Amino acid sequence: MRRILSLLGLFLLTSFSFAQEVKLEVYAPSLVAVGEQFRLTYSINKQPTSLTPPEIKNFEILAGPSSSHSTSVQVINGRVSQSETISYTYILEANKEGKFTIDPAVAVVGNQELKSNTITIEVIKQNNSAQQQQQGQGGEQQEQEQARDDLPNSELFVSVDVNRRSVYLGEPIVATLKIYTVVTLANFEDSKFPPFNGFWSQEIETTPNIEFQRENVNGRLYNVGIIKKYLLFPQKNKNLEIDPFELVVLYQKRSNRSQSIFDDFFGSVETYRKKLVSKPITINVMDLPSNAPETFKGGVGSFKLEPTLDKKTVKTNEAITLKIKISGSGNIKLIDSPKVEFPEGFEVYDPKTTDKITTTANGASGYKLFEYVAIPRSPGNFTIPPIEFTYFDPSKAQYVTLKSEEYNVRVSSDGADSGTVSVYGYGKEDIKFIGKDIRFIKTGKLGIKPYSTFFFGSLMFYLTIIFLLLCFGAATYYMGKHQKELSDIRLIKNKKANKVARKRLLIAESHLKTNSRDLFFEEIHKAMWGYLSDKLSIPVSNLTSDNARIELKAKEIDDIDIEEFMRIISVCEYARFSPATDDSEMNSLFNSAHQLIMKLEQIIKK
Repeated sequence: MRRILSLLGLFLLTSFSFAQEVKLEVYAPSLVAVGEQFRLTYSINKQPTSLTPPEIKNFEILAGPSSSHSTSVQVINGRVSQSETISYTYILEANKEGKFTIDPAVAVVGNQELKSNTITIEVIKQNNSAQQQQQGQGGEQQEQEQARDDLPNSELFVSVDVNRRSVYLGEPIVATLKIYTVVTLANFEDSKFPPFNGFWSQEIETTPNIEFQRENVNGRLYNVGIIKKYLLFPQKNKNLEIDPFELVVLYQKRSNRSQSIFDDFFGSVETYRKKLVSKPITINVMDLPSNAPETFKGGVGSFKLEPTLDKKTVKTNEAITLKIKISGSGNIKLIDSPKVEFPEGFEVYDPKTTDKITTTANGASGYKLFEYVAIPRSPGNFTIPPIEFTYFDPSKAQYVTLKSEEYNVRVSSDGADSGTVSVYGYGKEDIKFIGKDIRFIKTGKLGIKPYSTFFFGSLMFYLTIIFLLLCFGAATYYMGKHQKELSDIRLIKNKKANKVARKRLLIAESHLKTNSRDLFFEEIHKAMWGYLSDKLSIPVSNLTSDNARIELKAKEIDDIDIEEFMRIISVCEYARFSPATDDSEMNSLFNSAHQLIMKLEQIIKK
């Protein structure tokens, strides 16, 4: 039976591997220098019947193709997954500068023919200063190491790159914090990011791990990594400066100083620290044209206006919802709500605002939704005028106004406003019944009392004053006494000693039920010593068996009770070193402690 199950599992595993999509891919650096050696690798996730590489021109083949094969099997939640990778690697050398394309390779898997992607490699020629600097590094290495290894800034630096340096007010800028290096980095330490004063900033999501890629900077190859990306919206129409970005890095270099025979053979590597500071960047912020219409709400970018009205036929006191959706790309987050002219007789609430905005390296895009809720209070036919929204388009350097259609709303009576006077422009709650808002002049006999019968100045008035003063004096006395008692910490502890001890005994009882032996004895011990400390106003740290006996004797406690107290303390202290105690003994100890504290509480008085 076991053999059958093994064969079945092998069959399922094989079937799963055949069900995977077969891919043939090529990997190589996109940028290399003249004379540099690099790897060209073809990778396929299934054993091919044959692989035909392309004709490699413009590069010298130093070695290859060398093949390697790897297989991994994973079982997650009962599901089996298998991955297989077969790689064919060439070692190439670039001999001349230019951009060169390597054609696809062709692989045959079963009856299927696969082609890899085409790859383009740019070969540059590094300038003489960069080459001389690299060659000179070996000769000066020992001297630099002795002088704290002052690595030139041209070999390791950071910068803040922006996609544009002249923008309009509110036009987004992408700021990228990069690190450029030709040495091996070991780690990053302290960093100080620019505060972006004068900008409204939003961080663009990047990969958690810094991925380095090669870039050509003034004829020299660097490994470049992106630290962070920000989307900046200038808020002031003047030249704004982006402060420097600071980063402390640890980098490694080979050392000629050997500390063992292995260093003489393999070479040694030392780690150095360097603080990198980028150059400040100045952004020219141009003010928006002065002819902005009243319907301009601060939008800069490219947008669409999409208003919708949920109902066009309603009854009085029935709510309608007007939704205005502004979508597009730009500073959507900073756009204010468009102005809507609702007819007289509509009660309008403040708009509810929601948004869904995605921030990428291309800018901020998404939508912002404004929901207006209005309640017509009187019947009739009403018109909501067209909604206008104006934004500034930086690509056209002009304002663009969008306009919707008008909405006709028919409001009928809900039958609840009969008998009221419909006043145009007022809600139903503002209307009063005519004839009932002003009382008539009373013509009957008035109940006028003489002055002497008033409460003010009477005997009852003065008695009430005296009674209130007595109550105030009594309240003041008791409050003062209570405050004095609260300030006496010893008195408070004395009064609460029994309550605290009972609380600890409850905890001990819970440990008793769960058979947590060590915790049970610890809580009994705390309850007994804590009660005695609070009741006798002696710190726990100063309590010993001797002075506890003396103090209890002074409180006229029987010798039997004193010995029982000491027995409970002794059992708790030695419990962790004694053999396991059965449940009956623990129950007996708990009951004894509980009864003793109740007895002491009745005897010991402040």
